[in-house]
Amino acid sequence: MKKADLVALGKVARSQGRDGRIKLRLIEKGPTGFGGSTVFIRRGEDFEAFEVEALVLDRNAYVLKLKGVDTLAAADALAGLDIYAAATDFRRLGRDLFYDFQVIGCRVRTRDGTEIGEVASVLAAGGPVVLVVRRGSGDVYVPFTEAICVKVDPEAREVVIDPPDGLLDLNEI
Repeated sequence: MKKADLVALGKVARSQGRDGRIKLRLIEKGPTGFGGSTVFIRRGEDFEAFEVEALVLDRNAYVLKLKGVDTLAAADALAGLDIYAAATDFRRLGRDLFYDFQVIGCRVRTRDGTEIGEVASVLAAGGPVVLVVRRGSGDVYVPFTEAICVKVDPEAREVVIDPPDGLLDLNEI
């Protein structure tokens, strides 16, 4: 599997129990849409494939059991490493719902075609989700709402926005 085909699922937080289970810190908040049978753990520049035996929600955290990781020591050796999965292993979300990895990297332009930048990250800070759009040497924060983000096309890698007056100038002080 090439890195370009993989998306970050999360990070191994620590071992969980004596049988090799690991606790995950997922990138996506809320229930995971991952439904695959294989994950990839990154060690340096290499990715090692592991078959998923179980992925369960246990007291607000996901616990993963991997085939071949059967001891506390083996699970502890994975702590702090990043876990990836194939983008095709995530279930489709409903209309107008997107995973973070689907919008990160998308070009952002206004309705009239003015290029704004590229989505660098997604922030969920208690209110509406905010797209962090890299624009030149700075960032623009764009609320990820239907009123402002009028078209989101992950396949075309594009977000079309209709920003209210002054939104794009907020960080240019």
